[in-house]
Amino acid sequence: MANASEVGGSLFRKPRQTKILRSELKQLLEMLEMQDVSISRFGQEVMRHPSVLKALLRAANSSLTGSAVEITDPAHATLFLGSRRVAFLLNTLPPEIIEEDCPEATP
Repeated sequence: MANASEVGGSLFRKPRQTKILRSELKQLLEMLEMQDVSISRFGQEVMRHPSVLKALLRAANSSLTGSAVEITDPAHATLFLGSRRVAFLLNTLPPEIIEEDCPEATP
């Protein structure tokens, strides 16, 4: 039986560290603005970042949103909240979960 590292789909990748690199956060924001990126693809990318996934699902399941059912999928949460709210959420993530990119070494 194949393990997660042998399966080609991103749905089967193990989540990375709990922090998200600033460049990855920027890519998520850019994905929200693109017309040709599906919401399911955005959801797959969010699943790679547990801290972002947690914040997104927490917002979608907040009593302030009025959802009658529990939302457990990041794509569903994005559709429910809308891209503007999700972009606002990403832009206001706490600094302790955002990691600065390492400057590349020059040869």
